Amino acid sequence: MIRNSPLMLALLFFFMMIAASYGQIQKKGKSFLVCGDSKVLAVDYAGSSDGIPDILWTWDAQKATDLPETFRSRLFNTMDDCKPVNNGKQVLVSSSSGAIALLDSKDQKVLFYAAVPNAHSIELLPGNLIAAAASTHKEGNKIMLFDATQPGKMLSKDSLYSAHGTVWHEKNQLLYTLGYDVLRTYQITDGQLVRDKEWKIPGESGHDLTLAPDGMSFFITEHTGIWRFELESEEFVKIIGFPDAENIKSVGESDSGQFIYTVPEESWWTYHVNFHQPALQVAFPDIKIYKARWFE
Repeated sequence: MIRNSPLMLALLFFFMMIAASYGQIQKKGKSFLVCGDSKVLAVDYAGSSDGIPDILWTWDAQKATDLPETFRSRLFNTMDDCKPVNNGKQVLVSSSSGAIALLDSKDQKVLFYAAVPNAHSIELLPGNLIAAAASTHKEGNKIMLFDATQPGKMLSKDSLYSAHGTVWHEKNQLLYTLGYDVLRTYQITDGQLVRDKEWKIPGESGHDLTLAPDGMSFFITEHTGIWRFELESEEFVKIIGFPDAENIKSVGESDSGQFIYTVPEESWWTYHVNFHQPALQVAFPDIKIYKARWFE
């Protein structure tokens, strides 16, 4: 009998480990990011049931030894955006306490950081450039452009009141930005922001700006609800059937058509992440959440 021999047991253990690893890979195929307080969380969607999140990893700025002390203790205390970039290999984060950073998704190491007054959004551009939206602040109300290879080095800036959104559109080669009551585009020329077009948004107090999966439109949230901005017609269209609410802080659509969004419950924060088509709600009772993003 060799059924229980050390070799057979070793082989059985080996194949069990492979199967478990494969299951984990399959499990983590659809996930999302949540940011609030000093933290960013990666959460497995399929594993989150009964409103309880299945957390894959957590980055806490206060424990990030590769950040300067001021950034750890003060500038990353109110995380308000977290964006996957480079096919999810990296994550951009911003904090209204005054900073932005680029993280490696695998080990959460900090690859870039910079001080940005009341930072509310960030974006990665071609040529190792990073754009940031600095919202209402005596040194804010502007779009800032940085060299990602040199932490803290700003190349260009332009005024935009209550700047809240920045998204690069690869096909159009334009940076789309959202302010208090306008949507604006910039060309990037020799590392400089050059104003292009501007549209008055429906409503006021623009909150979030994200690109739809088809790349043909943007989702925009403002004080009264959510809109789709069609790039071809340059028109703002209401999204039929979406559960409207005041001050939606973030919204995004997956490739399958499911929406992820956050709505404040107390002041500017929430303890839940909401989903639409199909509907689901996941609770985070220990974090004051601002935004949530698909992490596919």
